[in-house]
Amino acid sequence: MEKFKLAETIPAERIVLIKRSHEHDEQMWHAIAESRQFIREYLYWVDGQKSLEDTVKATDMFAEEWEQDKEWAFDIFTIGDFKLIGCIGVHNIQFLNQSAELGYWLRTTATKNGYMTEAVLALEEALFKEGMHRVTICCDVANTDSANVAKRAGYQLEGIAKEATYHYAGLHDKATYVKFSPYPIKDFS
Repeated sequence: MEKFKLAETIPAERIVLIKRSHEHDEQMWHAIAESRQFIREYLYWVDGQKSLEDTVKATDMFAEEWEQDKEWAFDIFTIGDFKLIGCIGVHNIQFLNQSAELGYWLRTTATKNGYMTEAVLALEEALFKEGMHRVTICCDVANTDSANVAKRAGYQLEGIAKEATYHYAGLHDKATYVKFSPYPIKDFS
């Protein structure tokens, strides 16, 4: 499969995904600060975000990874008031295997509204149209909110890996959910 770049803006019905940039660092910092306790339970990087400067450094890292096709990170904004409500990213990008993994989180004030399911569906559609065949979502088995997003978006539980994901409370079991493209597999030979 030939490499491709995703669009830097991916619209959905109530939200829009926009490539992470310094323009939104302050909003991102506030979203992390507001949701720190909630997201820290499942994400290992939270304690490294102690200041706006740390968020700026993270954005630099995401920009470099975007250019190298290692990860495509998007901020999620509500349409209308343009409030940053979280982020979603494509990582473990494997062009040869036509596969990628999605990771995401929402600020606590934006949960339980279906925004993340909408973001997952919009991003997976962009990936599938470009030729990705397999998209996965991995989460701690205790993270039922993340698992429910995957299920609502039509992903199927593929398996559970024992003690395979680390966060502050130690090693935890990781559930992998998978969805395959509805489009014919592209022949890239």
